[in-house]
Amino acid sequence: MKIINLFVIILLLAGCRFQAESNPAFQVSMNGRLNFIGRYSTGFISENGGVAEIVQYNKENRRLYLVNGALGSLDIVDASSLRSGEFIHMSLARRIDMKAMGLERGFDYGDLTSAAIGTVYHADAVNRNMVVALAVQHSEYTAPGYVVLVNYEGDYLQHFRVGIQPDMICFTKDGQYILTADEGEPRRGYDGIGIDPPGSVSILNVRTREVKTVDFVTFDTAAKREELVAKGVILTKGVKPSVDFEPEYITVDDDGRTAWVSLQEANAIAALNIPRGEVTAVHSLGFKDHSQAANAVDVLQDGRAILATQNLWGARMPDGLAAAVIGGKQYILTANEGDAREWGGSALDTVDHDMGSYELTVINTRKKDGLDSGKVYLMGARSFSIWEASGSALTMIFDSGSDFERITAQRYPSNFNASHINNVLDNRSGKKGPEPEYVSVLGIGDKTFAFIGLERIGGIMMYDISDPASPVFCDYINTRDFSGSRLIEMGDLGPEGICTVEAQDSPTGTPLVFVANEVSGTVAVFEVVW
Repeated sequence: MKIINLFVIILLLAGCRFQAESNPAFQVSMNGRLNFIGRYSTGFISENGGVAEIVQYNKENRRLYLVNGALGSLDIVDASSLRSGEFIHMSLARRIDMKAMGLERGFDYGDLTSAAIGTVYHADAVNRNMVVALAVQHSEYTAPGYVVLVNYEGDYLQHFRVGIQPDMICFTKDGQYILTADEGEPRRGYDGIGIDPPGSVSILNVRTREVKTVDFVTFDTAAKREELVAKGVILTKGVKPSVDFEPEYITVDDDGRTAWVSLQEANAIAALNIPRGEVTAVHSLGFKDHSQAANAVDVLQDGRAILATQNLWGARMPDGLAAAVIGGKQYILTANEGDAREWGGSALDTVDHDMGSYELTVINTRKKDGLDSGKVYLMGARSFSIWEASGSALTMIFDSGSDFERITAQRYPSNFNASHINNVLDNRSGKKGPEPEYVSVLGIGDKTFAFIGLERIGGIMMYDISDPASPVFCDYINTRDFSGSRLIEMGDLGPEGICTVEAQDSPTGTPLVFVANEVSGTVAVFEVVW
């Protein structure tokens, strides 16, 4: 997740509507399974992103809890007005200033990064509080951050110290634990200028109020590091895994015992035994062979949307993860975005493509272990994958191949692989393409669906994953407006977080998908028709 630049364009939106809302052409999904029925706007927009990042829906009061990076606030939004088949502008119920809360309540506020809704039991295991748990980073990038608990109105309850730079927060499904992914980025650079803090996962036992921060030091021995590298875990040369790993995202098995932690830049997922507070495995996610027809890709910024096989490999490097139990088996889904450590010592390189003078942004193999120096690696796989989980083992059973680029090329041939801040055809082809950022799952009847957000070109992909080995594409909707020339005219930009809601919990009585868009500072609402 990104740190928002202080320069944010403040939009005076009183009585104003995005041009996109009056243009029905972009509101219609490909196959009619997703209907655009609502929006909330923070009133802020930034080409650097970080405005509306993570959104959570609370079925108890029919409100949204949105991380507003522009203001460092928690926006509480009324979603009760949503209606099936109608377009509704949701309104702000309350805005919580997190810095002011920190000054009053004794925590040092640096950044609000994530939110989760759950139950905190008292020591007697009977009495409970329904709370919103917030991940808050310290103003000093090397200092431990916090879990801050607030009630449904956003009033302060309690806070706890966790690891350095908590970037994502979640509850286990049984409500016994709160977990944070503590990223530990070297924000002042690598080369003797700053400090590279260790990455970790913090586990808060909500009944005992004890916090255990789990690090990766056990992987620092020469033998363990060599084992990781041999499996294809990407590590910076000369750097210990405990320092190099930057936990990005967490999803938890249904039984609440195993957490799966995305180590994005390392192209890996760690398995964490929650009750023991122990990392039991680190799995490489392998590399996607773009010389195979199913993995054709467009890497040429030639002003055309043409997918072709290439002598290239894609490092999956997932951001968002999701867990689902289907047919009695546990599965993990990954949104294969791609990312690199770029704090003053770039892990990226540029190469000229052998078909002409087309420049590609690739991983710098001279600075990384775990890669074949004779191969060229792209960041990300422009896809989502499904992995069968058994104990702490992971086995990939599906990858969506070239679907995302093929579908977006069909849907938007004049804006294919555009960035989220411009409409230029092919703009992102030489980098990470559509950049699948986030994945969420939703049960509807006896079926299970996955929803994947594409950060750059925008929009949400919908798949039926009821047969996890053979998912079926269902729909794609994109509520940006490609006719706009300024950010304020472009509709919803930069999907970052997704929250899915089952019909019985929804204010409309139908399944809903809420999407936080970090560039446009908006939340888009989609009704699922099935």
